[in-house]
Amino acid sequence: MTAETILSFENLDVSFKTDEGMIKVLDGVSFKLEKGRTLGLVGESGSGKSVSTRCAVQLNARNIRIGAGSRIVLTEQDGTQTDVLSLKPNSRKIRDIRGGEIGMIFQEPMASFSPVYTIGNQMVEAIRLHRDASKKQARELAIEMLRKVGISSPEQRIDQYPGELSGGMRQRAMIALALSTNPNVLIADEPTTALDVTIQAQVLDLMRSLQQELEMSIIFITHDLGVVSQVAHDIAVMYLGKVVEYGSTKEVLKNPQHPYTQGLLKALPNVDHLEDRLSPVGGDIPSPLERPTGCPFHTRCPQAISGLCASSMPAPTQLTDKHEVSCHLLTQQEAAS
Repeated sequence: MTAETILSFENLDVSFKTDEGMIKVLDGVSFKLEKGRTLGLVGESGSGKSVSTRCAVQLNARNIRIGAGSRIVLTEQDGTQTDVLSLKPNSRKIRDIRGGEIGMIFQEPMASFSPVYTIGNQMVEAIRLHRDASKKQARELAIEMLRKVGISSPEQRIDQYPGELSGGMRQRAMIALALSTNPNVLIADEPTTALDVTIQAQVLDLMRSLQQELEMSIIFITHDLGVVSQVAHDIAVMYLGKVVEYGSTKEVLKNPQHPYTQGLLKALPNVDHLEDRLSPVGGDIPSPLERPTGCPFHTRCPQAISGLCASSMPAPTQLTDKHEVSCHLLTQQEAAS
């Protein structure tokens, strides 16, 4: 039985208009999120992970330019399919989708919550905007959501300001805010980066349990393959605005085929051999202002093919129905076999 696609990114091509000219940040990005599953978006800072997902709720800066062939198709809870990129940025429809159909957990909750309003004020406003509820009903629902995410004494916490909560508690409150509108899709943008490992594990367990309970679909953005291996059913590895490897978590992590994915995995510490030196991916991710020709990873790739990788973009190779890789090494192997 084919899984139902909830959110489909199709040939997403994005540039930013700057004083230095047009800067391409996404180049033909395509991936999909299936119902009830978690997709991990992995890659270094500057890979285009956040820009991709923010396009789905039109939260990028005003200087953004999206290519004519780009589409992000959302299957709403009533079954309606909507290309969110065709909607006007300030239309009622996109406001209904933003926070209603698609909830977001941001990386730094202190920057997401207003410091001058209580947690409760902000949650009640969001609930009443997207759900048919009185002020009293919205407050009761907010208290219930705070309790559900593991915040003790939610009846008191709801009247506190963000600055009165610890980092872990603010992150839980951010999750409660995102889930209080009962979204179909949850986008979690590095939600555990600022947390210590104990709180991080609690937040990951919380998201897994809430996903099962509420039947949500989740896009989990991270640079940590160790984290994504715990939460994601599928993985899209991004590098400089391109998806270089895409497939089920099991296949991608057990049989990584792109040199960039292999490099990210080698950079992880091995708990069985803590004395081993870490092996980071060599070099730095290029600036979008100086985007390399051909394969974007060739300037750092230890297996780059001379005269080929620097001149042409590799086409995606379908290894299995759950594993796709864009690399000239695979196309050459196919040609040789």
